Amino acid sequence: MAETTNYYEVLGIRRESSQAEIRNAYRNLAKEVHPDHPGGSAVEFSRLQEAHAVLSDPDRRREHDEALDLAHAADQLAGLNFDFDQPEDELSSRRRTRDSGGPSLGERFKGRFGRKERPSDGGGRDSGRDSGRDSGRRTRGRYDVSEARWYEPHRFDPEPVTMKSGAVSFVGAFLAFILVGQIGLWANGASPGVFLFLTALAPFMFILYTLAGLVAGYLAFKAAGWAGLALVFVAALVVGSQDQPESLLRFATVGIVTLLVVIWLGNRREVARR
Repeated sequence: MAETTNYYEVLGIRRESSQAEIRNAYRNLAKEVHPDHPGGSAVEFSRLQEAHAVLSDPDRRREHDEALDLAHAADQLAGLNFDFDQPEDELSSRRRTRDSGGPSLGERFKGRFGRKERPSDGGGRDSGRDSGRDSGRRTRGRYDVSEARWYEPHRFDPEPVTMKSGAVSFVGAFLAFILVGQIGLWANGASPGVFLFLTALAPFMFILYTLAGLVAGYLAFKAAGWAGLALVFVAALVVGSQDQPESLLRFATVGIVTLLVVIWLGNRREVARR
């Protein structure tokens, strides 16, 4: 192949790999080749970072794929041998080259610009639709990427928690609990003032507390994983231990536990489906 670095080979993945697969391959290899790791290499780690940076960006990844296609096509043209004395051997050689190099240039252009067909097992349009629904994957350009729907929290693939995502998760949950706690105080008649109308919500405040815990936990889990969910619980403990309504901590915890149950049931369903 022409002098074009194949970043898929650097990460040891297929060209159809999703963003989650690219990210996981990079993390695993980075641990092995990091310069601080015994046997690591700064050169290999730099190539790994470059491969991850290119394949994580949809535009740069598309340009990289086009460069690979052109390099492969150039090699095919350069390798043509118009020796008519051995037509059968030449045909066999070209077929082996094509099979080892992946789809032909025409097939790649067809896949790039043509409509992406859904796989079908003979069940017609309905089976294709069901298959797409069950797979939990989205089509981005020519690639199938794994993207969890909003009602599939067990399929979320959050980045490892950082100082920023952890702080946002905790502060956001803290402010949310402060807000609903204050609404609860007004609803229970604690100096409502202009918010006297909120007293009508007193019998339903447990629903608001539960929703606050559920939504805050959902957003934190999507942003920072299990660590973010733990920070939401800490925020509920901090606010619940103050002068907020006694039931705030209890029902906010119910909301967080409800999210945990949904995640657990989703994982069980995925395991059973396999």
